[in-house]
Amino acid sequence: MQPKNYSEQGEVKMRRRSTAEDDDAVSEILGVIMMLAMVITIMGGVWIFLNPYLVAFHDNTNWNSASNIADRIEDRIDVVGDAPDGTGTRQALSLKSSSINPANLVEEWMIAADLSPLEVVRVNELNATSFEFMALNESVTSVVVQTVQNTTQYPVSPTTEWTTLDHNMDSETFLIIDFYSAGGDHVHRWSRFVLSGLSVNTAIDGGMNQIALINDARISRDPTTSWSIEEAPKLRLDTLVDGSTRLSIVLTDVRLGSALGNGPNVGFKVESLGPIQLFTGESYNLQIKVTNTLHSVIDPQYHEAWLNEYTISRASGTLGEFVGITPYQRASGSDGLTVETQGLPLYLEIDVRRLAVNA
Repeated sequence: MQPKNYSEQGEVKMRRRSTAEDDDAVSEILGVIMMLAMVITIMGGVWIFLNPYLVAFHDNTNWNSASNIADRIEDRIDVVGDAPDGTGTRQALSLKSSSINPANLVEEWMIAADLSPLEVVRVNELNATSFEFMALNESVTSVVVQTVQNTTQYPVSPTTEWTTLDHNMDSETFLIIDFYSAGGDHVHRWSRFVLSGLSVNTAIDGGMNQIALINDARISRDPTTSWSIEEAPKLRLDTLVDGSTRLSIVLTDVRLGSALGNGPNVGFKVESLGPIQLFTGESYNLQIKVTNTLHSVIDPQYHEAWLNEYTISRASGTLGEFVGITPYQRASGSDGLTVETQGLPLYLEIDVRRLAVNA
């Protein structure tokens, strides 16, 4: 039905125009909402897709930073380690994502050797303050016990029986026992050192990455794996011009009083406590036994690294010609290590580096 006059026709046209404008406005709002929803969906998808890569990149950056910190620490230890008592160096470390923590008393080294071809001495440590010994040729008349605080001499009676001696001295960090004959000849040395080190801890996705620096070794783990040896302590063998063999070992003991916290410029001071010359010269019946308490998986990895050439020679049936590091008794190395020289002389050069680290 058509409107009867022009006034009514105008009103109808205006209503139609208003309805069209309202429809257009609603369409624009819906379009904006749909566009925002699409943008948010795309951004969310990109974030979900890229987030694992961003986390991995962040973790890798932190791991590289921790590795560089470990390199710098090892460099400072090498510089100061052989210096006289009281000599040190100081530098600043950037520890934005890492911290340096003590790893105290985690690795024990027992090293014993006869220093005369005329005597064979056996020593068993009974506890922290006593030990027993037996000299097969009855030449030992004096025993000197040295700890970090004291050095005491004990007269003993020559005998082929086991003799127990109580020294009652604190020997937590190291104990050196020297045996002398009636003529003053140094016939045997037995030593035990319990070494400490440092741990560089870095927070990564899922837990903590750790790099332990112990006795020139680098041992690491992340939240998903166990401890793995990147580098074992060095046992260096050299053949001298006369065909004899020299074994060189440097034990490194690093003491950190308290953890070094995070910060862009953390002070790091390394100071020598004075090196100890443990063995130098010809020796006989060498025994080395190492125990790492950081984790039970470490000792077998040490033995595998040190006995690799022995294992190859054993598999190829050439042990009769082999010169190098071998098990002391059982082939697993659980009784310790020694050096096979095929009857030629063995010379030892074994030193101990002692250092303190402070902020």
